[in-house]
Amino acid sequence: MVYYARNMELEVISQVFHGSVNDVAVCRDRLSASGTLYTLLAVHDRECARKLLTVMEDSQRTGEASCLLQFSQNETMLFLFPYREERKLSAFAAGQMTSPEAGEAICINLVMECLSTSLPWPLLYLVLEQDCVQIAKDNTVYFTMILDLKDLEPARTERNCVSSCARLLLDLLAGPVAGGGGRRRKLKSFELIRKKAGKNAYTGFPELYQDIKVTALPQMKPSLKSRFRFFWNNNRDRLFRILLVLCILLVIAALVILASQLIFGDVPLLRLFRHTFDVIGTENLHQGGRS
Repeated sequence: MVYYARNMELEVISQVFHGSVNDVAVCRDRLSASGTLYTLLAVHDRECARKLLTVMEDSQRTGEASCLLQFSQNETMLFLFPYREERKLSAFAAGQMTSPEAGEAICINLVMECLSTSLPWPLLYLVLEQDCVQIAKDNTVYFTMILDLKDLEPARTERNCVSSCARLLLDLLAGPVAGGGGRRRKLKSFELIRKKAGKNAYTGFPELYQDIKVTALPQMKPSLKSRFRFFWNNNRDRLFRILLVLCILLVIAALVILASQLIFGDVPLLRLFRHTFDVIGTENLHQGGRS
């Protein structure tokens, strides 16, 4: 399927979600040579489209621009967002939390992303609630827009979002440390956030950021074993390819040497390792006389 907007022809290359009020697809502009991918929210429910338009208009009044493009085609309202590859926090964070300090650093990155995002609060709330928080290999956090908009509520505020984020942080901080063989000890950051979240005391992200920042453990230099494990996890595919190429080159070299031995009875390459100056003319240096 192709959607037409301004100077773009957005071809759907993957349908990633189909819901009762909206669909989500990954598309690219057929008129662009760069092959840039986009996330396209196609809203086919009129009431949901009205809500989302209200949310977007309110965010534009504050000077934020979270959506690249809004347009309609037939009876469908379409919203274009940047595309980011999915690497879910819920699936990958546990394996990257090699220490309590690393876990708290990931939590800080999540809160910082919430502080810096241009998404309006109702959409950010859905991102946090619908497992659309992603984590990169370097522990940075980002959001994707593969959302089910049936629960969209324009009245959602920052307070709703920070409460949802606090629940995510508690899940992260209470989980097991990768390779630790057990659950992490109770952290000051966990205890503080648990108490305040239980009382619904958070009203904004700066307050949540301050709490985890001041209670976080100091960053320790990772051990040699941890650094080796991190290096191996991030480079094992590349190392395997290098070893595979080396093995192929060694096999080719062995076949060349074998063929040379069978055809010429000698391997010219091995002459480089012989004592070529042992015999000079009629003089044999080893025998000390004429040959």
